Amino acid sequence: MTGSDEQGATGAPQWPAPGQASAPPAWTAPAGAPPSQPSAVPPAPVAPPSPAAPGQPSGPAYGGAYGSAYGSAAAPTYRSWQPGILPLKPMGFGDFLAVPFKALRFNRAVMLGAPLLFTLVSTILTLTTLWIVFNDPQLGLMSAAPTLSGISGETVALIVIAIAAALLADVFSSSIIAPGVARAVLGERITIATAWKQVQHRLGSLLLLYLVSFVAMIAVIAIACAPLLLAAFGDGAAIAGGIVLTALLFLSAIPVFLAITVVQGVTRALIVLEDVSMAAGVRRALGLIKGRFWWSLLIVFVAMVLINIAASVFQYVGQFGGLAVSFVAPESVVALAVAFFVVYGIAYVVSMVLVYAYIGAIFALLYVDLRMRHEGFDIDLARAAEARAAAAAGRA
Repeated sequence: MTGSDEQGATGAPQWPAPGQASAPPAWTAPAGAPPSQPSAVPPAPVAPPSPAAPGQPSGPAYGGAYGSAYGSAAAPTYRSWQPGILPLKPMGFGDFLAVPFKALRFNRAVMLGAPLLFTLVSTILTLTTLWIVFNDPQLGLMSAAPTLSGISGETVALIVIAIAAALLADVFSSSIIAPGVARAVLGERITIATAWKQVQHRLGSLLLLYLVSFVAMIAVIAIACAPLLLAAFGDGAAIAGGIVLTALLFLSAIPVFLAITVVQGVTRALIVLEDVSMAAGVRRALGLIKGRFWWSLLIVFVAMVLINIAASVFQYVGQFGGLAVSFVAPESVVALAVAFFVVYGIAYVVSMVLVYAYIGAIFALLYVDLRMRHEGFDIDLARAAEARAAAAAGRA
């Protein structure tokens, strides 16, 4: 059992926000370093060595959190500036696209195993529901002449359960990535159980965040469609003008959708890692993104485009594989349907796990990068890594 696993057994470590003087020692991720009592005045941050992190902020580092967790930690040395998957300095554009794959390899259990588990359960429920819908005698979709006379209550209940399972799988899979990435930054591996304890503690805030984000997006869509709905009561010229205005509003809404997505993603990482409420997380996320708004939107937009292209390839392969079965059993509708659902279901699960892991890592890294730029968080992480290395050397 690793040090990080031992910590997970005792409680979910957190990354508190600056200024929480009464909070427990901040995110006791560095394994093996026994925490001491927090001092009344946090130790002053030590400037990084010049060859390690040029251009770092010279202001006070994030609330002395790691200093209070480890007492009078040694000054960071060169070995402290990359304890895990990335150098402890603000990230460049290429880093955001490449480092998530390092996190996937480093913490495979959390980054791939957890989304796979949630997505697999959701997909099985969805495919089972589709199978029951197609075999519902009141619908008769599997017959040559569908009756479409109604739908049974059991089928409706399964549809509701499948939709709820898909939504929960999205919430759980997206949120559990943050602890895996956060620990990987310091070179620590954790189990799914350890990461789940951090997510479980704030499930209500995470679900509320998704609900608020969904309502905000629906409101944007309603505003964009309003001119067309109002123009529908006018003449042909009014309808044409409404169509043009609606199209322009939808184009203008693209950055708004991206902004909601970015704020939601960073807030999600804040809620899980800093153990804060939804409202506090949104306020803090807006403060971190301030000054890096368009840069953050660009990173998320490019990452989402690239990963969705890759996911689409997997799904198309699954679709073609399912259709290929028709050449093996062209006369058996049941065999064709089962084979198609199984082949496409596997491809869908693989694609969704890839999307959850990659995009979740992007948001967690964006959170870490913003804190490095605004709060000197890289100095705290380096001091924590140095304290862990010193403790390990003392035990050797």
